[in-house]
Amino acid sequence: MNWQDKRKVEPQVICGECEGTPEEAGYDPVRLDVLNRHIQSLIDEKIILSGSYCLWRRGKVFANAALGNLACEWQGRDKFMPDTFFEIQSVTKVFVALAILKLAEDGMLYPGQPVHEWIAEFAEGDFREITIAHLLTHTSGLCALPGVLPGDERDWWGAIDDNRVKETWIQAAIDVGLHAKPGESWIYSAVGYPLLGEIIERASGMRMDEFIRETILIPCGMTETHWRIHAEEKWIRRYNIANQSDLAMLAEYPQKGCSALARSSYHWKKEIPDAAGGLMSTGREMVRLGEMILRDGIWKGNRVLGKTALSWLWADLVGEGVTDYCYGHHGMPVVYGAGMPVSTHRTDLSWLVSDQVISHEGSGTCVFLVDKKEDFTAMFQTSFPDENSWCHEAVKGTASIIWSGLR
Repeated sequence: MNWQDKRKVEPQVICGECEGTPEEAGYDPVRLDVLNRHIQSLIDEKIILSGSYCLWRRGKVFANAALGNLACEWQGRDKFMPDTFFEIQSVTKVFVALAILKLAEDGMLYPGQPVHEWIAEFAEGDFREITIAHLLTHTSGLCALPGVLPGDERDWWGAIDDNRVKETWIQAAIDVGLHAKPGESWIYSAVGYPLLGEIIERASGMRMDEFIRETILIPCGMTETHWRIHAEEKWIRRYNIANQSDLAMLAEYPQKGCSALARSSYHWKKEIPDAAGGLMSTGREMVRLGEMILRDGIWKGNRVLGKTALSWLWADLVGEGVTDYCYGHHGMPVVYGAGMPVSTHRTDLSWLVSDQVISHEGSGTCVFLVDKKEDFTAMFQTSFPDENSWCHEAVKGTASIIWSGLR
C-alpha cells in the first residue's frame, strides 16, 4: 500500500485508559492518526494480525490503543484490546539485566566478573575469559540462537541430556564450542541469558522469576506481568491468540485447562532458567518499567534501582570494532549497554528515533523503548500471524511514526 492509499484507510481503534492528553504530553495528536492508519493498513494487507501501543511522557500515559483481531474467538473475545496480554518474548531479557544490576548495586557481583567465579564449568580455555558483561551484551561468543548464523549453527539443545537437563545444560553450552573469542563479535546468543538467570539464582538464593518479581515487578506496580509458565485462569481470557502455536495450545485447553497455555521458552527443558523470554505483559504495565528507568529508579515513591546502576543501560560495553554479522547484517557496528542496544545516529540507520534511545525487540513482534532526552517511553506490538515473520515497515517503521509526534 502506497503513501496516498494509507491516507484513505479508516482505522478501527479501541482506546484504553489514559492519564493525560497528547497535547499535555507535548505530542502532536495528528501523528497518532497517522500511526493508526499505518497499523490498520498492515492489518488490512494481512501483514500483521493486530497492533497496539502505549505511550508515556512527562509523568502520564497519553495514548493507549489497540487495533485488529485475535486468531480466533477466545473466551468471548475476538479483538485485540488495550488490556490484552501478549508475550514480550526477548524483552524479558531487560528484566534479567535489571536483576543483574540490582545484585551488582547490592555488592553481590560486578559486570566485569568472570562467569567461572559463579559457574565452575567456565574455568577452562577461552570460556575462562567470558564475563557477566559479555553475557549481557551478547559478546561472549557462545552458541547463537538458531537461524542467527546460518553458516555456523551450534546445536546446544541437542547436546543436552533430556533425562538429566539440570546436570547437563550448562556443560552442553561449552561442548558445542564458541563462534568467536569473548569480546570480539556481537552474536545473539541462545544460552547467554539463561546463564545470567543461573547466576541470579546462585547469587540471590531464590528462583530467578521470584527474585525479579520481588525486586522489580512489584515495586514497579507491574502486578499482572507474569511468566507464561505461571498462567492463571484469571488472566488467560486476556491472552493474545496470534499464531499456530497459540492455536495448538487452545486445542488442548478443554482437556488440560490453564496448564495448556502455561509454557516456558524452553518448555521441553523446564529446568533451564526462563531468562530469554516467557513474560506476559501489557503495554500499560511495560511503560511503568520505562517510567521507573526515566525517574532514576523510582516508581511512585518505590526505590527499585539506583541511578548509577541504571546508567549502565546507556553505557557502551562492547567498545569500538565489535560488529554484527547476525541475520545478514554484514558487519554493522554495535553499541550495546547492560541488556539493551543503544540506538545512535552514527550506527543505527534503520529507524528515526532519538539519538541514544535504548530498546529491545521481542520476537513475534513487540518493542520496548526508552528515550531519556525526551522523557518518553513506549511499548508497541505488531503481531505477525506467522511467528517467524518480520518486516521493517511493521517494526522499525512503526517506531519512526511514534517518534515523529514528539514536540
